[in-house]
Amino acid sequence: MNARLSPEEAITLIEHAADTKPGYRRAHARGLAVRGTFQAGPEAKSLSKAEHFQGAAIPCLVRFSNAAGNPCAPDRADPKSGRVLGFAIRFDLPSGAKPTWAGINIPVFPARTPEEFLRLTSAQVPGPGGKPNMLRIIWHVLKHLHIIASVKFIKGLKPSGSFAMESYHGIHAYYLVDAAGKRRAFRYHWIPQSLSGIPGAEEIKGRPDQYLLQEIRARLQRGPVSWDLVAEMAEAGDPLTDPSSAWPEGRKKTVLGRLILDRVHEDQPGTESVVFDPTNVVPGLELSDDPVLKFRSQAYGVSYDRRSGEKRAEPAPADMGQ
Repeated sequence: MNARLSPEEAITLIEHAADTKPGYRRAHARGLAVRGTFQAGPEAKSLSKAEHFQGAAIPCLVRFSNAAGNPCAPDRADPKSGRVLGFAIRFDLPSGAKPTWAGINIPVFPARTPEEFLRLTSAQVPGPGGKPNMLRIIWHVLKHLHIIASVKFIKGLKPSGSFAMESYHGIHAYYLVDAAGKRRAFRYHWIPQSLSGIPGAEEIKGRPDQYLLQEIRARLQRGPVSWDLVAEMAEAGDPLTDPSSAWPEGRKKTVLGRLILDRVHEDQPGTESVVFDPTNVVPGLELSDDPVLKFRSQAYGVSYDRRSGEKRAEPAPADMGQ
């Protein structure tokens, strides 16, 4: 890793680029924690000795979020363009371990390395007029053509009708490790199973800038929502250390289990101390050598240290989508 790059530097740039607020996460600042259970299927047990893949119902905490660093940022860029959304999960295992993952609703990341992410973030820092210099951003993309796929995914996002309708992706490669020690590289995806009653484009057109947290609160009052956890299995030659690169179509996909969410968490302030570190895994899961994956863990720690030492000013309920 470039010695000039540090997690502290990355978080400082995010603060400048995203207009973050004291006491909040430096990304995914506004979120809602909910409760539910994950239950693995028999295929998961055969592929991994991980505790939460053995078939028991595992209590979970999930945090839905708008990816912006400002807690008052809207849930859509404009009436026709959506935003990147987050889905972070903590599995509360019987052993007391609490592994965590953090996914987003695009399948690839706009950087191959931490250094590239730093340069992209720097290009987005607003100028004297309060807006990023689009020429700098375009120039960055032209110099890093391998991120075009992720840029297209981001630009192609439509305003979401609900967190419950979105697929969420881990973007990094991991390894499933079975009881005999056999390792299989995979990427994970949360695929929604509760698509009835999702508001359409016309229905959400007149909603306030922040509406998604209110929508998922109301939806959970009516009943549970669910996702299947799907492992996309790597084949020889697939890039395991490049989160900006999608694997070819046709890779084998295996359903590892189902997550059912049924209620809003009763202690929202308390859940804000949870760090959804994507490198926090248990035996039966192993990390790839993806440098962005490992750097995220370090940056999350810096973000937590900074926000935990700051006084947090709470926006009005309307600003928080409640």
